[in-house]
Amino acid sequence: MTSCPCVARAARLGALLLALGVLAGTGLVFSQAQDPPKPAAGKTDAPMFGNGPGRNMVNLTDKNIPGKFEVGETGVLKWKADLGSRAYGGPVIANGKVLVGTNNERPRNPRDVKKGPDGDEPIDKGVVMCFNEADGKFLWQAIHDKLPDKFAKDWPKEGVCATPLVDDGKVYYTSNRCVLMCLDLNGYKKGLKATRNHSDAKDKDAVYATPTDAGVIWRLDMINELGVAPHNMTAASPLLIGDILYISTANGVDENHTNIPAPQAPSFLAVDKNTGKVLWKKNDPGTAIMHGQWSNPAYADAGGAKQVVFPGGDGWLYSYAPVTGELLWKFDANPKSAFYELGGAGTKSDFIGTPVVVGDKLYIGTGQDPEHFTGIAHFYCIDLGKAVANAKKNPNKDVSPELVAKTEKGDDGKDKITGKPNPDSAVEWVYGGNDDRKYVPRDFKFGRTMSSACVVDGVVYISELAGYLHCLDAKTGKKFWQYDCKGAIWGSAYYVDGKVFLATEGADLFVFKHSKTPAVMDELDNPKAADQKAYNTAMKATRKKVEAEVLIAKIEFDAAIRSTPVAANGVLYVMTENALFAFEKKK
Repeated sequence: MTSCPCVARAARLGALLLALGVLAGTGLVFSQAQDPPKPAAGKTDAPMFGNGPGRNMVNLTDKNIPGKFEVGETGVLKWKADLGSRAYGGPVIANGKVLVGTNNERPRNPRDVKKGPDGDEPIDKGVVMCFNEADGKFLWQAIHDKLPDKFAKDWPKEGVCATPLVDDGKVYYTSNRCVLMCLDLNGYKKGLKATRNHSDAKDKDAVYATPTDAGVIWRLDMINELGVAPHNMTAASPLLIGDILYISTANGVDENHTNIPAPQAPSFLAVDKNTGKVLWKKNDPGTAIMHGQWSNPAYADAGGAKQVVFPGGDGWLYSYAPVTGELLWKFDANPKSAFYELGGAGTKSDFIGTPVVVGDKLYIGTGQDPEHFTGIAHFYCIDLGKAVANAKKNPNKDVSPELVAKTEKGDDGKDKITGKPNPDSAVEWVYGGNDDRKYVPRDFKFGRTMSSACVVDGVVYISELAGYLHCLDAKTGKKFWQYDCKGAIWGSAYYVDGKVFLATEGADLFVFKHSKTPAVMDELDNPKAADQKAYNTAMKATRKKVEAEVLIAKIEFDAAIRSTPVAANGVLYVMTENALFAFEKKK
């Protein structure tokens, strides 16, 4: 996800899956476009961020997932594993293994410490840890040294922020060094490469090759090989379809936020999963990148077109043909009058959350680096059939809500843009924007989000950074209710077994009861309130009603949670910033 000199004490996110044919001009031949393989019978592994290529935070298979318990409750806590001091990436569960991204603040190997004024202390590194699914036993780890210009490209102590992807015995992820990695799921063994020691100037060929280190199959260094200049961190997780990986590169601005060092470097890649060879690349945001690029792509087969959708750092969505990289359509998620301002004062945003595809609809909200905190934002439902069809009508393939009507200089000397409706818009509905109702606590309906949507039974659950969970009608965008979790939300709502799980930076795990037909209980809709006091009284009464109707439990942990809970094979996984918990229903 995010971080920076003005943006950095924690962050990141995840991603996965797409498909193929003959790649023009390369001589490479791939299988035809295909859906990812189904998990083995009886297994409900979660090998990627978002459960599948559409990224929907929904698990329709697992049952008997605990929803009301104490963290250390005997018979419910299956196991607990220590991590570093930051954890954003994962967990993913596949082939009897559980993998997460973290840092090295609690070293597993004495090699990874140094002498400090008060004795041994951890060396700052990025880490991917692998545990045994059955009992949480530590198996191996991939160690990555920090980049030298750490404040600009690899923020201190953030670790590996990307969620790994597991496929066919291999692990794919982007490291803190902006390297796309392919590892053996079983760790290091003779015949495999090892991760390099970049920190020892005396021995540049030294490697990490102990029995608990990682076995490298291939690596793609996006800085040295492609000229990418990541901003603060690399946080994207691969999307895999057939034999092609799709990945955001994290290309962004420099440390001073005044320049884009590598506008021609790719922001988005298609890579052969077997070799690490780049098949095609795109730099569409180019000089329009606002900050960084920390979101992830999603896959759709809709409107008669297979497509991979990339959320750009300019606030535009770009849809590409998976095999050739041909642009199918593009979508500006900001009003034309919006403007970006570093630090969060502006009204224009990009994306931290990942697009979610359900059927022929795509759902995504706008957001910014969490250190910019909240501000006006929008949550969109896009009709992918319209997007594909309408893009064919205009040479720019623009299916945004608006087009530019005119541009003029404002009093401050900056461009002032006025928009007009786009007749080729693919918007199904939008939630958010200004809220001019009397007495409401803020002047916008939906705030910046780092979350991806959870869409189930025609209901959308989408959270925002400021701590609110919104429950909406997936077809119309109509609001059913909202709930204030009173803690910043970095992860996403996750549905399983009739319940919706949502965690906060305040160390709380909320469990909500899902309904196919939610009641309308909008705490902000109090038109009869005569004054602010009456409004607040009515709002509090509705909040209590919502809580009584939908809240199952609030479970208190001992550390911040900046990740999404995940269920697999009958077990609920919750990752705090320093530990991974596995819970099962009491027998």
